[in-house]
Amino acid sequence: MVDIPSNIPPQFRSKYENIAGMITAFCDEHLDDEFADLSLHALQKLCRKRTESMALGRDNMWAAGMVYAITQNCNAIGNNGDMLLGRPKYRLKADDYCDGFGGSKGGVAEKAKSVRKELGITQGKEEWLIPSMREGLRRAVKGGMSIWL
Repeated sequence: MVDIPSNIPPQFRSKYENIAGMITAFCDEHLDDEFADLSLHALQKLCRKRTESMALGRDNMWAAGMVYAITQNCNAIGNNGDMLLGRPKYRLKADDYCDGFGGSKGGVAEKAKSVRKELGITQGKEEWLIPSMREGLRRAVKGGMSIWL
C-alpha cells in the first residue's frame, strides 16, 4: 500500500498510487531509497500540475520515464561510480527500464524527455539531484574543486 500525499488532486490519486507502487518496486530492486524518493517527488509535482498528458499517459510509461529522467540526471545509468560526487555504482541500461516497467527503449526515453521538460529537471538544480550527490558536490566545491557534471 502506498501513502498518497494529501496535496494530490482527487482525479490523480489512483494514478499516483499505481505509479508510486511501480517506482518503489523498481527502485527497491535496482537502485535505492534516494532514487525512489526523488522519483516520487517528481510524480507528486506532475500530479499537482494536473496536465492532460499525465491524465492520459500509461502508468507504466510514466513510472519508467520518471525514474529514467532522475537516474539520467544523476549520471547513474551505466555509471561505474564516482564517490567523490557521491554517485553510487549502478550499471542500469535502457533494457533494465524496459524489463522493469514494460515498454520500448524509445518510449521510455521519450517519456523521460517529457518529464525532464515538464519539471525543468537539470543538473543545475539541486532539487533534481539525489541527496548524496548534492552533498558530494558541496564538499567538492567547498574544497575548491572545479566540477563539471
